[in-house]
Amino acid sequence: MVYVREAHPSDGWKMESNTKVGVEVAQPQTFEQRSQVANAFCTKLNPNIPVVIDELSDPVGHAYSGMPARLYVIDRQGKVAFKSGRGPFGFSPPELEQALAMSLMDQQTTVPSGTTSVTSPTLVPMDTEEAWKLLPKTLEGKQGPLPKWARVMVRHLPRTTAAMLQLDYAQRTKSPLEPLLRAKMRFVIAQSNRCEYGKAIALADILSAGGSLDDAKRIALGSSAWSDEEKEALRFAEELTLNASLMDDAHFESLRTRYGDNGVAAMVLLGAYGNFQDRVVAGLGVLPDSDEPTRPLDIRFVPEAFQTQPIFPESKPHENLLADGLDIVKDDGDWSSISYEQHSDRLEAQKKRKQRLPTPSWEEVSKKLPPSLTARPTRIVWNLVCMGYVPELAAPWSMTTRTMWAEAPQDRVFEELLFWVQTRSIQCNYCMGHCEMLLEVAGLSPSEISERLKVLASNDWSPFSEKEQVAFAYARKLTLTPWELTPQDYQALERHLGKKEALATFFWLCRGLYMTRVSDGFQLQLESDNVFADFATSTNSSKK
Repeated sequence: MVYVREAHPSDGWKMESNTKVGVEVAQPQTFEQRSQVANAFCTKLNPNIPVVIDELSDPVGHAYSGMPARLYVIDRQGKVAFKSGRGPFGFSPPELEQALAMSLMDQQTTVPSGTTSVTSPTLVPMDTEEAWKLLPKTLEGKQGPLPKWARVMVRHLPRTTAAMLQLDYAQRTKSPLEPLLRAKMRFVIAQSNRCEYGKAIALADILSAGGSLDDAKRIALGSSAWSDEEKEALRFAEELTLNASLMDDAHFESLRTRYGDNGVAAMVLLGAYGNFQDRVVAGLGVLPDSDEPTRPLDIRFVPEAFQTQPIFPESKPHENLLADGLDIVKDDGDWSSISYEQHSDRLEAQKKRKQRLPTPSWEEVSKKLPPSLTARPTRIVWNLVCMGYVPELAAPWSMTTRTMWAEAPQDRVFEELLFWVQTRSIQCNYCMGHCEMLLEVAGLSPSEISERLKVLASNDWSPFSEKEQVAFAYARKLTLTPWELTPQDYQALERHLGKKEALATFFWLCRGLYMTRVSDGFQLQLESDNVFADFATSTNSSKK
């Protein structure tokens, strides 16, 4: 604590509230007088932090603009890590506590070797003011500091970035889950992904919900330190992140009994979002900084900035597989241990799977959605379950992915092959089935689909172009070990795809880890027919 000049001396701007409690101090005219006041303060109030005295000319007071009171956190490098608003109205001890916790977490963080805060020279975060100029117009909310990932993505995908900001706000403020439990689950997800940024955001939410730094430290120790009250939900978050396809039905049913259908559905979507966000910041090389805004941005952008209806590709011919290509990707363990035929058998089994929550009807779901999302009915189980149980979380997600398709359209065959690699990596049968459906919608015949997927299921990817192989390898690494990503991995994407297409492809892959967590979390029953075909046909016909 630094004692500077008196804000309300008895011989200056005197406060009657001070007089009533017997505090009357004239403005000290010498350093000795100021020392006497400081000593009297320490004797009477016995503060448990050091008290130092500024010189009579107040060089520290002027440098830190501390009148009448202000809170600072100085890190171990001597840099300002946090500055509160000026007192009394900006004097907020809870914000100071959060800043101290963040600073301590930064000091305890061990950054994986090879990780850097800049993935690519083209992905340097923009200045906040410049970033806001690229974002769509706002209807509500204050244009304050932006998270680093947003200041990176906005350069190429401003509308998608805006949708992601609204999605983040929804996940962190509108979920039916109790806030402290939700924040603890998010911490476990980030810890499982070895994502320091995700842990920092989760810590901020823990503190905001009334938890403490000790809570986060305890959660970080693992299941042996978790309380009986929270253990079941935290273990669910961990398993959904690390072994979603192997999760036990009984565990889900127990959570359903305890938290209800909407509560357990929100847990699934939280796990999906956490795995999506952790991949975004890992791939972009975003690390937590002491000046990073940790609260969700309460802002609403103009509706016309976003795409609300799904976009399907027009059927068109595609290039044949290469007859004389080179396999440039190193083989990966047991990748070829499951043949394409075995994958097909698993898809058939998924069609008979009893899923963990009943599928609501479109009539039930449409009543819960804004009009912009009800223009066309859907039979897709994934959409019906998500929108039916937690529309407040599912609607912002759908708007985010559809906006990305509109802002950066790509070749759908390429996208679905990338997604297939992800579904194979974590053995998500429901999403793998959708890959085949969408490849058909994109114009491939059944024989062309099986031809490509048989190659992808093998360790020899030489029939694909070098560009495709590089992207497939990146998809597998981002899916299985995001903490091992290096700047060189993303730079390879940029060299082969171009800057904007690389970022769009990267977003698509992060999106895939959301989709698979939902599918495996609910163990959705795969539809028996192509549920995309009718909708895609009507969409394409309307364009002609």
